Amino acid sequence: MNNSLVKILIEAKKLNKWIPSKFLVKYDIQKVNLSELEDLVLILTIKSKSGGLLLKLPLKGYHHFNK
Repeated sequence: MNNSLVKILIEAKKLNKWIPSKFLVKYDIQKVNLSELEDLVLILTIKSKSGGLLLKLPLKGYHHFNK
């Protein structure tokens, strides 16, 4: 995963915020297999009516990516 994308997700976790995936397109989020990361419980996704797909790191994902 792109280092900039990881940093954004880590900072969002610190603030306890969800990030709309449409804002992460320039960080190559489309190249990341989100369903695989979700199966490993390294990322959480929800679908919002207004925001589309939203992403957030759970605690396991935070520790995995914050090495």
